[in-house]
Amino acid sequence: MISIVFADDHTMLRQGLRLLLERDPDISIVGECGRGDDALELIRRNRPDVALLDIAMPGDDGISVAGKIARDGLPTAVIILTTHDDPQMMQRASIAGVRGYVLKDRAFEMLLDIIRQVAAGAALLKDYLPDHPVGPLEPITEREREVLLLISLGLTNRLIAQQLGISIKTVDTHRTNLMRKLDLHSTAELVRHAYRTGLLSSAPGSSQP
Repeated sequence: MISIVFADDHTMLRQGLRLLLERDPDISIVGECGRGDDALELIRRNRPDVALLDIAMPGDDGISVAGKIARDGLPTAVIILTTHDDPQMMQRASIAGVRGYVLKDRAFEMLLDIIRQVAAGAALLKDYLPDHPVGPLEPITEREREVLLLISLGLTNRLIAQQLGISIKTVDTHRTNLMRKLDLHSTAELVRHAYRTGLLSSAPGSSQP
């Protein structure tokens, strides 16, 4: 029996997933919700074999939840559900320890098979990654996320330094490292990329889904 928690903020999709999963006698649903923070709580409480997580939800996005699952050493394998066929998203998911990545328009065709493979220990996400890296090979640090959030709010290096209690030079170093990791060349590009890919969703104080 494969125990599952699934989370998606679209109620109709959740209902469809439940109907699909309930038809399989080898799957046991132990929790469902529409928010990333609630999903993490369900996963910590129930320790399911597999978590199906939407890539963009209120609270925390699915990739951020996956990173916290890995950090906490939980035994749950994560499959991301998404509408984004984006190599940078896939690479970010891989860094967070995600095992599977399923496009929503193919979920009902592929999902049960992928659940079984991932529950058996397969790491399928690597099959989706491009041959050449796209975007950051290094994970974004928590301090860099804090700097990124403040940049997105329009704060100058001086104000960011005051807010975080660090030097202006250190702020500039974080800004430079973010651009290097993301292969971007201006503050405007940095902020657009951050919102588009959900990098801000797990930054302290962020309200982005």
